This record gives sequence, structure tokens and C-alpha cells, in this order.
Amino acid sequence: MAEPEPDASEPDASWRAASELGVVEFSNGAITLRLAIDAEGRVRIVNLGPSALLAADTAFAIALGPVEVQFSGDELPQGSRHVALGGTARLRYRSHEVTEDPAHSAHRAHSALVLTQADDRGIRIETTFTILTGVPVIRCRSRIVNESAHTMTLEYVSSLSVSGLANWADPLHPDPLHPDPLSIAIPHNGFCAEFQWSTHSLTDLGLRDLGFRADGVHSSTIRISAGSTGTQPTTEHLPMGVLTDTERGVSWGWQIEHNGAWHWEVGEHRTGISLCASGPTEREHQWLTSLAPGDAFDVVPASIAAVVGGPEAAFAPLTLLRRDIRRPHNDNVALPVVFNDYMNSVLADPTEEVLLPLIAAAATVGSEYYCIDAGWYSDEPGWWDSVGAWTESTARFPHGLAHVTDVIRSHSMVPGLWIEPEVVGVRSPIARELPPDAFFTRGGSRVDAAGRHQLDFRHPAVIARMDGVVDRLITDYGLGYLKFDYNINGGGGTDVACDSPGDGLLGHNRAYLAWVDGVLDRHPGLVIEACASGGGRLDHATLARHSIASTSDQTDHLRTVPIAAGAPTGITPEQAAVWVCPQPGFSDDELDLCLVTGMLARPQLSGRMAALSPRQLGVVASAVAVYTGYREWIPRSVPVWPLGLPGCDDDWIAQGLETSDGASGGCTLLLAVWRRGAGSSPTLAIPFPRWAGRDFRYEVLFPTHATAPVWTGDALAVTLPRSPSAVLLRLIEPSTG
Repeated sequence: MAEPEPDASEPDASWRAASELGVVEFSNGAITLRLAIDAEGRVRIVNLGPSALLAADTAFAIALGPVEVQFSGDELPQGSRHVALGGTARLRYRSHEVTEDPAHSAHRAHSALVLTQADDRGIRIETTFTILTGVPVIRCRSRIVNESAHTMTLEYVSSLSVSGLANWADPLHPDPLHPDPLSIAIPHNGFCAEFQWSTHSLTDLGLRDLGFRADGVHSSTIRISAGSTGTQPTTEHLPMGVLTDTERGVSWGWQIEHNGAWHWEVGEHRTGISLCASGPTEREHQWLTSLAPGDAFDVVPASIAAVVGGPEAAFAPLTLLRRDIRRPHNDNVALPVVFNDYMNSVLADPTEEVLLPLIAAAATVGSEYYCIDAGWYSDEPGWWDSVGAWTESTARFPHGLAHVTDVIRSHSMVPGLWIEPEVVGVRSPIARELPPDAFFTRGGSRVDAAGRHQLDFRHPAVIARMDGVVDRLITDYGLGYLKFDYNINGGGGTDVACDSPGDGLLGHNRAYLAWVDGVLDRHPGLVIEACASGGGRLDHATLARHSIASTSDQTDHLRTVPIAAGAPTGITPEQAAVWVCPQPGFSDDELDLCLVTGMLARPQLSGRMAALSPRQLGVVASAVAVYTGYREWIPRSVPVWPLGLPGCDDDWIAQGLETSDGASGGCTLLLAVWRRGAGSSPTLAIPFPRWAGRDFRYEVLFPTHATAPVWTGDALAVTLPRSPSAVLLRLIEPSTG
């Protein structure tokens, strides 16, 4: 899917809202949301899907409310699912309004449907559904207000609640034994194995038609779920999923936009398939919060795309949405090349003697930023549990760290530093200087996470200290880049000044993001990289603020390939920092593969650059020059995977970035192809059914000596004679006019 061009002449022409006979419809021509209101004032989402294929019927009986909510004392449902909750049953329609903002962003108009519900106790919920012109994705945000005279305790609230995505009882499934056409793709995001999706049929995971259509009351208690606990939100799964109806050829892809605990579940509700997505919950995350009279609670936002096609098709509209909700930063336009001296290089043991030749080599190949990674602050090698002061080591830098950053600038690069702003080592003097409630505490004891204490950014002393640290580092060393790493999990939260540990964690999560916003407000040109043991913070609350983010700490250049190729499922390509670590022992083909792996993202150079031969340095420099020649095109592109989403063990992997050529029609595709299996055939036909029978131009971008591909009429035959190896191609589809 190429990014559609907005129609500037009619910014509001792509949406429609109508209310008649108890139905509210909200659409932009690409995606449609349909709400139904019954005679008692109950509101349900009865349809959500691609506008061209949306069913005309509305099955109110199997539909869920747009928000599932549970207060202490409300009737609980059977089983563990968060559907048809007692608090939801009390809600009634109050009003709805459609607003539009033709100047929402430089590229797209913005429309919003604001739905207000209330219950008989004085609880009001305002839900805002947002759509962008031409993009098949809806973003959902809610606010709960306690208008009663009594304090109430909130235990669960959904970010997104929708059912009827597929209906066991619809005409396509007249037989209870009909083969299961529904599949779910789940994104595993393990340490050094990020962005790895697995696809399962719903029946394989235990969810099947149990024949409840006769009474229309009962539902299965089975749910398929994923979630995260603690302070690293993406160390097991990305807060995403994709449900596909293979018979209709429709997919729904969702994301939860939160930097802490989250949960989603897919299940059956009265013969229809339902999805509930949320931030922290009482059942899964020890979270509840009290709302005094007049208090308001902002629910974690979430978004859902509905597209024609398989799971891969959902990531193009999600990419466009991610750009829309992201804080603007020139870094996402300029895409400067960063050298970071950690991976397969200095490995957190920097000295002036070691860094100076690396700095020179990094400049030689075209790096524009140089980031000094961990270890610069400690005279000792075992600094793990003593960090927190963030002052330079005099032993490592006899002429001062400022001398090294001056050398970086003398090579026309912007200096940067690594820091872990949320942690204080248990042996650090800072652990004794800050007040006790400046740290995560449980039962009167500080949380000890692998020899570190977790700072609580709700505390003003923490904000004051870390503001001072960051401002001092920027001023003293002339920094333009900071790498914010985070290498612990602080657990389920803190019980200080909150209603529950999960409530304390949520407060910290939001306070930390507000602190990052404050840093960027004071230093608008500063680039801040988000990192958490590699890819442990790839959520879209974090990514909405950081212009670049680490995707992995994988050290093996071959295992990095599926991570880099899968990264656009969870992050925009212009934010995805991919390690590119050339080593002097690489063969020519391995060096080319290593470089290609970062060329559709943000190549983060590292490795033993100073030990490369002059010829190898020339190859790296030529790859950087090719990249800088097209990089301004990357922020306008959307990802494609002509061989499907990559797997860790795949011999051949292909990933591309596609953009439309505007009014002229056609599109341009950058395509990276990797061959990793020595036993695989040296030639692979990559299918492009959309281009079947057409002609187009293509060229080899890197390495230029690679064998040119051959167009077979409906596929591109790519030959890589040796393995491992890779090639980067550019394909230009002619206009249809």
C-alpha cells in the first residue's frame, strides 16, 4: 500500500457521520465505524471494517460497548474475560458530536467522533474516535469523570472494545463444523529476537464455535491474550496483534499506546469474535485507582486498522498513524547517520585512547553523529550497581571527556552520550542522597532490580535532579544526542502515594514521559534515542516522543536480518535504529549483507571500524553515500513484505519501502533481499501480482556489482550466487495514466 495523497481542496470530503434510526456512522471512505443505540440507550459497536466491504447488517445482540468498564462492586462476568462487565451494562447514550480539523497536520485532515455515555451513579465517559483522511485506521481515547458525590474505585477500563469482527453465525458459516477461516498474528519481542510474528488459527489456540447461536446468550470463556507487566513494556510481546478473516480477505490490526503494563484479549462474545485492549488492569497488573468526586481519569489510547488483505497489509496504515501521533522533530526528516561505539566494538569500556581512532574512522565513512556509549562515568569496570551520579571518569579520560567531544566536533560530527536516567545503583551515593519515596517501594522496602533502584518520576526531587543532570551534560560537552537506555524491570509498581502498585506504576509511566517532553521543550534540537536492553521499549507512547529507538541488542549480523526486516511492523522505518557492525574478518558478501541490513531504516554504525582495511572502509562509505542519497524518501514510505513477514529461520527474506509518485501515479519501491541459507537455491522469484503484465524500471543500488534481477512478468527473479549475501534494489512502477 503506497501512502495516499490527501485532497487539499476538500479536506472534509472523506468522512461522513449520520444518526438515523439509532445508528451513528463515522467513516472516511477507507474505514467505517458503525454504532447502534437501542431503545434503552445502550450503545454498541456493530460494525468496524474497510468501508468497501463493511456488512450492511447490524447484529446488536452480539456487539460490545465501545468502552468496557468495571468499578468495585459491579457485577463480574463469568470467566476471566473483560467483556460484558457490570459497569458497562449501566452506561447509556448521552450525546455525540463530529468535529473536523482540516489543518490537523501538514499532510492530513483530521476528524473526530466524540461519544458521551453516562450511568445512573454519576459516571460520565467521553470517548473520542479519530480518523485521518484516506487512512483505514481509527484511534480511540476515553476519559472517565466521576460526577457523583461519592468516591468510586475503578478496576478495569478498555482502551478499545469491539466485537462482531467475524461472526460464527453469519452466512459464510452456516455449518458449525465449517473450517476455521480466522487467524491471529501475535508479535513476539524477546531479547535479541524482536519483531517475530507467529500466526495461528483461532481453533489451534482453543477458540472455536461451540454452537451457542441457538440462545444468543452464552459465550466461550476461552480467550487468546497477550500482555506485559512491569516497567519494560515490550520484552515479551509488542502491544499489538492482527486478526485476519482469510475467507473475506480482511484484517484488523491494533496497537496499545502505553509505556507500561498493557493487555489485550480476543475471544467469543455470543457467537461473534471480540477484541478488548487496555492499559493496566486489576486482575493482571495489581492496578486500581480511586476517583473522588470531580476526578477524571484518562484511559490509555489504542488504535485499530481495518484493511483488505492479509496481516502485512495492516502495517501501512498503522505506519501513517504513528507518524501522525508522533512529536515533530527534524531528526525524522534529516535521518542523520549515527555511530555508536557499543555493539561489537568498545562494549561499555571506553577510554580516550580507544575512542580517538574510532572517531576518525566513523568520520571517514560518513557518520554525522558519534555517541559514546556506557562506561564513560566510572573508573572501575564493574560499574553496574554504582551508577547514578553521571559524572565523567578521570581515569578513562586523562584530558577530560570534553576533549573527546571536541575531537568529535572537529570531525564535523555531533557528539552524544549514553545515560540510564531512571536507575540508581544500590552502591551509588545518590541512593542515600535522594529521599526514600523518590524510589519504587513495596511494603516499606526499596525495590532492588538486579542491583539497581528504580527512580519514581512522580517525585519532584527526581525531576529536579535529572533535569540538572541532563542540562549539565548538554552544556558541559556540547551534546546534540543522548541515548536513554533502561536495563532493568522495576516490577509491578510502587505502593507509595497511590491506590495500588499498578496505579503507582501508571503515574510514574506518565510522569516519565512528561519529563522527556520537558527535556525536548528546553532543547528542541536534541536527539534522544530510546533504548531498553535493545527493544524493550518499542511502544507508541515512547515512540511518540523519541525520534529514534533501538530495535535490538542482537550481536550476530545474520540473526539481525529478520529483526531489521520485521521492525516496520512495530516502528516507523525512520525511527528504527538497526545495528550495522562491520568487522575486519567479514567476507565481501558478509560486509555487503551487514550494510544492507540497516539501509531501509536508521543504520547505527558500530563494530571495529578502526580495524577495517582501507578497501573495507571504502565499501562502508559507499553504502552510507547511497543511503544519504535517498533517505529523505523514507519518511514518506510504507513497508511491504513480498515474501510475507520474516521468520528467524528463513533462508530468504525480502522487505521493502513503497511510496506513491503523487499525481503521476505509479510508485517507487526500495527492496532489500537477503539470502542466509547456504543450501537454498541461488535464485528466488519474488512475486508482485499487483504489477503482473506491466513493465517497470529497476536498478541495483548496493552493492553495485550484484547480479541484476530479471522480471518474469509477475515476479522479480533475484540471484545471489553466494550465501550469506544481500542486495538493495530500486523499482519504479510507471504511471497508469
